[in-house]
Amino acid sequence: MMGYRKLCLLLLLSSYTLAQEGSDINEQTSTCLLASRFKAYKKYVYQYTTESRNGVVGTANLRNGPKVSCQVEIEVPQACSFIMHTRNCALSEVSVTDAQGQPIYRQAPGSEAFKAAMEKNPLKFTVDDVTTVQLYPKTDEQVNLLNIKRGIVSALMVPVVEEGQRSIMSTVHGLCVTDNLVNGTTDVKLSRDLSQCDQFYSRELANSPLALLQKMHRPMSKLITSTQDCDYQFDNRGKHILKATCTEKHIYLPFSYEDNGISSVVSQDVSFQSSKRINNRVFDVNPSQSKPLHFEDPDDKAPVQTKDNAISTLRDLVDLAGTDLGEKRPSLFHKLVSSLRVLRNETLSQTVTEMLDISGWLTWQALLQCGTPECTSAILQAIRTIDGVSLEMDALVYGLSLQANPDRARVRDMLSMAQYKQSKAIMYALANTVKKFHKGEVTPVVTDVSKFMETLLKDCSGEILDDNHEFPTDSDEMSFLVLKVVGVMGEAMQAVSPSLISSILQCAKKTDIPLSNQKAAIQALRLMDMNDEVTSIVMDVYQDTQSSVEKRIAAYLILMKSPHQALIKDIVNDLENVNDEQLKSFLVSHLNNIRNSDEPQMYQLREYIELALTDHPSALNMVFDGMSHNYKIDSRLGSAHTNIIFDSRDTLPKEVMLETTLRVFDYNYDIFEVGVEGTGFEPTIDALFGEKGFFPDSISKVMYWAEDKAQVLKPVLDRIAPDRNRMKRQVPEDLLKDITNSLQKLMDEVRFSQAPEAITYFRLLGNEIGYLKSSEMRKMVETLNMYYHVFFRVLPAKFLSSLVSSTDNEVFAHYIFMESAFSLPTASGFPLKFSLAGVFAPGAKGGLVHTGRSGKTKLSFMPSLGLEFITQMGVHIPDYVEAGLEMHTNMYHESSINAEVIVNRNQMRLSIPAPKSNIQLLRISNKLLSVSSGQTEIVPSLVEDRTDSTDCQLLFSGLKFCKIMRYSNAPSMDKAPYFPLTGETMFAVEIQPTGDILEYTATITVETLREGKKGHHKVDTLKLMVKAEGDDSTEATATLKYNRNKKIFTSEVVIPNYDVEAGIKLAVTDSDAKENKMRGITIDITNRNIPQLSLVGRTRLDMMKNAMLQLQMVIPSLKTDASVTATLKRDEDVLMDLDTIITLPETSYQQRALLRYNDDRFEVELKSNMNSEIHKLIPDVTNYHEQLQQLIDDVLDQKVAKSDMKLRHIVNKGIEAGNIWLDKLAARLPYLANPRSKRSISDLTLPAVPEKLFLHFDSLIRYQFNKDKLAISLSLPLGGKKSLHQDQQQFLPMGRLHHWGQQLC
Repeated sequence: MMGYRKLCLLLLLSSYTLAQEGSDINEQTSTCLLASRFKAYKKYVYQYTTESRNGVVGTANLRNGPKVSCQVEIEVPQACSFIMHTRNCALSEVSVTDAQGQPIYRQAPGSEAFKAAMEKNPLKFTVDDVTTVQLYPKTDEQVNLLNIKRGIVSALMVPVVEEGQRSIMSTVHGLCVTDNLVNGTTDVKLSRDLSQCDQFYSRELANSPLALLQKMHRPMSKLITSTQDCDYQFDNRGKHILKATCTEKHIYLPFSYEDNGISSVVSQDVSFQSSKRINNRVFDVNPSQSKPLHFEDPDDKAPVQTKDNAISTLRDLVDLAGTDLGEKRPSLFHKLVSSLRVLRNETLSQTVTEMLDISGWLTWQALLQCGTPECTSAILQAIRTIDGVSLEMDALVYGLSLQANPDRARVRDMLSMAQYKQSKAIMYALANTVKKFHKGEVTPVVTDVSKFMETLLKDCSGEILDDNHEFPTDSDEMSFLVLKVVGVMGEAMQAVSPSLISSILQCAKKTDIPLSNQKAAIQALRLMDMNDEVTSIVMDVYQDTQSSVEKRIAAYLILMKSPHQALIKDIVNDLENVNDEQLKSFLVSHLNNIRNSDEPQMYQLREYIELALTDHPSALNMVFDGMSHNYKIDSRLGSAHTNIIFDSRDTLPKEVMLETTLRVFDYNYDIFEVGVEGTGFEPTIDALFGEKGFFPDSISKVMYWAEDKAQVLKPVLDRIAPDRNRMKRQVPEDLLKDITNSLQKLMDEVRFSQAPEAITYFRLLGNEIGYLKSSEMRKMVETLNMYYHVFFRVLPAKFLSSLVSSTDNEVFAHYIFMESAFSLPTASGFPLKFSLAGVFAPGAKGGLVHTGRSGKTKLSFMPSLGLEFITQMGVHIPDYVEAGLEMHTNMYHESSINAEVIVNRNQMRLSIPAPKSNIQLLRISNKLLSVSSGQTEIVPSLVEDRTDSTDCQLLFSGLKFCKIMRYSNAPSMDKAPYFPLTGETMFAVEIQPTGDILEYTATITVETLREGKKGHHKVDTLKLMVKAEGDDSTEATATLKYNRNKKIFTSEVVIPNYDVEAGIKLAVTDSDAKENKMRGITIDITNRNIPQLSLVGRTRLDMMKNAMLQLQMVIPSLKTDASVTATLKRDEDVLMDLDTIITLPETSYQQRALLRYNDDRFEVELKSNMNSEIHKLIPDVTNYHEQLQQLIDDVLDQKVAKSDMKLRHIVNKGIEAGNIWLDKLAARLPYLANPRSKRSISDLTLPAVPEKLFLHFDSLIRYQFNKDKLAISLSLPLGGKKSLHQDQQQFLPMGRLHHWGQQLC
């Protein structure tokens, strides 16, 4: 019976469990849309594979990218709760591509580490609905591996969908709008435009902080199109997934044609293996550690942390100076910077130390443009190794603190620098970094900063914990600095260290420390919350009548930062008890300005003041002149207010502050605040301008001296100084000596009085930039003088010394002027990295060496300029597999000059060695690279329609000018991307040496020779010889001579290789004969001493009565002689004669124009005479005449188409018709009869060629002046009369216009 009871109890419990399970499943169906896919208390096993392929589609089959395959186990211990295990993961990458374009994979170097890391931690996640997925990873889970697991979960997120329905689904890209296509119950297709996903956006990566163009990741990410298509196969009941395939395409749009171009394709394959029931019902998670499903920013570091890549790249960059591969400089520098960015702190620290030993100049250029937190740490570490550059170190550290979004590592680095050196710039840099980093949470690194500040402050006790002999500091100065920087990061310090705040409050209460430190302690509270302790102590300081005015006002302003009604009431009620007039004046003015303000944020405070004034209505009606005051000016754009604080004992203000505020949309923004605090100026001012000061005493004595010496000035002095009798001084006997004694007294008083001290501080946009003391100003002047001496005297001298002592000098700069890098999420969880950088690399090498004794000077100057744009795109796995594509667009120019100059007594020799390598005047190239772990390959170019040409022309002996072109013609091929994605491209203009010439020399010799009989003629000679020495030597000589006695200048050019021997002779003639004062110039050009051209010019001028100008040109080889002669004679008559004579072979031409003019007549005579022997000029003219006649006959004898007539018949008939028409016309016009009788062209023969052609023309124009005169007088009707004298009407009456119109119509 007992056995049956146990059996019944077992059955009852089983039935209850099944019922409960069924109810759970139903509940799951109602709350989790994946309930039908993954049932509770079961485990599903899938085989998951994802891969990415980066390549240039349409150009080459070369691909690269990682591949991951894992066994995925999904446990469902509770409704809508899942545990995912990834086991047996394999990591591989593309090795080669076969002939069919399919990739062949090999195991990646970090495959075993990847497998262990993927298996280490299971991933728990929950699904509330299709849009709410929460992950609960382990705390030590790597971000990059978690993203891969996110991709697996995203691939399995397929709820029940309906045909043609658009739904919003949660994926690794966030919430995405998804188009559904359902084929029955077993096939579902999904498609997404990833730009419509809320978490698919560019995530900025490290770029150069010095770049002019940066942070363009958002607009540049729009140049990449991203789509995803998925196909899911379910079992026959449409429950769990049997097979899933997703393909995601990312295409870079520039230069792409359709889908062909730079692209990354990511695919996911999921295959169902098995399922079984499980007994696990435990699902414990920490809700505070939940993370969303969407992609998380990756940690992009190198798979292998080694310094070898950076060191080898730096060595290659250094070695470029001795090669002709200067075009590689921009890309090598970018590679160096990129290799630094992927290193972690431990590796980078060792790398930078070795890099500084190789080349400090290049290392600093790379570090400053790196932009990663690790590089910032390396910079701060390297700074400590530099000696003697304290100011530069401070400026660099302060500049690094201005970077946005600092992390823990940067705060730790800044703290280390501050612990190493407590300079003002470094302390402010630490404060700015902490202020930007602190987000309200208590972090260990900020706590360490507060402990360090507390150690330095020591309750303002004046103790220095560690006496740093390298950077000595004064205890009061250090306390003041600490209080200032704590005020910058006050919110963070108050959150992490109450003890530090207590220490600051102790400093505020002390009276035995400098007043500036007391005020700094109070002002350090300006960004902190005013709790009861702070308010109480600050109120005590304010009410302390023994404290100075400045300190009490500083406490008052801190209290007014967060006032309440009771505080305002106490301040107003206590105004009558304030004995210090300066304090009372400031309080009244400040409260009145608040009452008169119309700012909305002051409304509550105005009400508090008005309520406090009900008991004391006249408390703020007091007026104070010339005392401490608060001034405020309001406008629509903002406001400006000033605090001027006086001390009751002094006449100069102790403190002056100006603050401006900008008002935008009813919000106030602090623009800038500047303040000056000064002490100790009164003795100096009193010694200068006091009652017994130097200037009043000296001027008064001078005035009374002048009054005694010159009574006429007394009225003038009375008007200038009417009250001078009040301080009348005795007029000294020796005025100059007395003034000298007053000056000595002034110098003694200033010397023995306390040195004045002033403090200036400046805040910009609410951030305190720093402060400056007058003592520091003096040091700054000394420092500026030192830097002026260094930069404008020492360095130029050193530079010039090195420049003229060696030809091995070199200087190259590298600047990344444009850079934007970002990553995009992919379905596999691998990041898609894209970057675009522009690198500018100018430089030069060379120098000048001069040897005084030998007169030898060597000059070398080789400038170069490189500009390169580097585009990178590819899907990779950070820390494990590197993959991607790079496009390098390079522009490069270089030139060089190497010369040696030797100067002797009368000779200078210039020697230029021939180039040994090509000189690239301009080179523009573009290439595509496939980058994978450990190897870089050039993407093959399209072979079809490939152009590869080199066109060279001889520039001069030994050098060729070449144009090189290499490119593939994309438009000639279908489905090919646009240029330049078709492969390697290059256009170059360069100078190439032929190798036949070793050296070019130019020698200039200057000497004076003796020529003529007995050497009486001095001839100055300048000889230039240019020579190309080598296997194909060429020589050219140019000689210039000047005969001083004969005034003859001759030149000669001889080039033997080109059979050139030309000379120019220039002679100046001057006839001293009294009757024929003729001057002339003759230019003769000869070749091999044979005259080729002669130019002669002659002129004569005799008091404008007899003048002559003649120009003549003779070309013997062409038998040509031309001359123009102009003659002018003036006596009783004026005679001008212009005679032109031209002589050609068998032809002569002469023209003469003669003009005579006197009192009786004007006469012009023209004569022309031309003769040409045709048969002598053209010996074969008869043959030419016969050939032309035969051609005409052949043309006329041709038959007309479709007729029996010839062309001659038609022409003859036309001539006959013309003759008949002319006969009729001649009857009317008789003068046509004579030409008609002479016409005889019916035979159509050419006239005979004359033997001689001539033209004679003779004309005379004479005008005889008439001396007779005839006067003709014409009288005009009514001449000289006005209309008024003629009784004419002044008005003309007219009828109405419309009547006229009717009559006209």
